[in-house]
Amino acid sequence: MLALVRTVLVLMWLPLGVAAQDADRMTALRDAYAGWLVRNEVTGTGAFAYQGAPTTVIGDGSAPVDLASVSKSITALCAAALSDAGRLDFSASVREVLGRGPDVSVASLVTHTSGIVADITQPLMVLWLNTEGHRADIVVNLMKEPVGPAGTYHYNNVNYAVLAMVIEASSGETYEEVCHRLVLEPAGARGEASERSGGFLSWGGWAMSPLDYARVHSHWFGPGNDTGRAPMNYPHVPLGTSGAYYGLGTVFRENHTGDGTYNFWHFGSLCFPGLFSVGAYAVTWGGEWTAVMGYDGCVDDDARRDLDAVMGRAAYGPFQ
Repeated sequence: MLALVRTVLVLMWLPLGVAAQDADRMTALRDAYAGWLVRNEVTGTGAFAYQGAPTTVIGDGSAPVDLASVSKSITALCAAALSDAGRLDFSASVREVLGRGPDVSVASLVTHTSGIVADITQPLMVLWLNTEGHRADIVVNLMKEPVGPAGTYHYNNVNYAVLAMVIEASSGETYEEVCHRLVLEPAGARGEASERSGGFLSWGGWAMSPLDYARVHSHWFGPGNDTGRAPMNYPHVPLGTSGAYYGLGTVFRENHTGDGTYNFWHFGSLCFPGLFSVGAYAVTWGGEWTAVMGYDGCVDDDARRDLDAVMGRAAYGPFQ
């Protein structure tokens, strides 16, 4: 476990017109994350935004962090942008688009319902740490045919490796170039392949500051775009009976306020003990409040559930 260090809080500007209650909510979000870091004996940074405007950071919110599996949202949003432009058909077969690969729909990659069960990225990622070059093409060449039932949700990095190759075939550009242009630039954000995990770029290798990813998350999962306003119009799959769905590289659910808005959230984790271990969490509530956090270390499922719970209480608790 990483040594416990004192976290420095840095307050930035609040947008003009933010009510005292909103300022209190921002303080609650910041303090909830700071307390979680202390309880789990990890260090971390975070950025918190109101209606897309960065307002508060904890630690150095401008320093790049590894997004791990939170990166999948960039890949899915990139595919959605190509679809909206008429350059990618979600109903098309991967084999039809690539001339190789599994005979499954592009949409099933986005939702992890392709039937691809074997995750061959797991033993390979440790070999690709600290190396340059996205390895999606290698994954497609090595992957096995789907063996699970199509239509059943099974989270698997391979889906997003194949999706990266579909994006390249549909755009005529490299995955990183087209997704930077279609996803990051419209949000006014900067990001790049991680020096440590860039080999798994499309499923877990983007790096950017919490402030930059807060811009991405609030832009695409806010009310200003169809992806945030009407996520059910894009490929999605229900996650049991919880009322939550997986789609656009994230989990989402209709806001409990009943105002027709959605909450979007996702965790990321890269755990290579003794080599490289990081985590990330991003959430936008109702198109208004966004929180993006990156931390150094691996935490268990209970700790991740606790982070989700304390941040949700800070966002909604006494302010409902």
